[in-house]
Amino acid sequence: MEIKFSIHAEYRIFERKIKISDIKSVIKNPDYHSYTFDNKIVSKKLINKKNLEVVYKKSKNKILIITAYYLWK
Repeated sequence: MEIKFSIHAEYRIFERKIKISDIKSVIKNPDYHSYTFDNKIVSKKLINKKNLEVVYKKSKNKILIITAYYLWK
């Protein structure tokens, strides 16, 4: 499945120093996920003692990453 990043996501991932491999891990094997009212998926996974949350949209053969961020305590 092809993974694409919005311009916003690219900027935030760079700014927040998030690894692309960690984002892929969240999408492939989340600890938790839910759907928003506009069919976006919010997935969360504990990585290196921090919760990484990824917001994305999924179509037939494409995933569009909208944003990614760490949740702080």
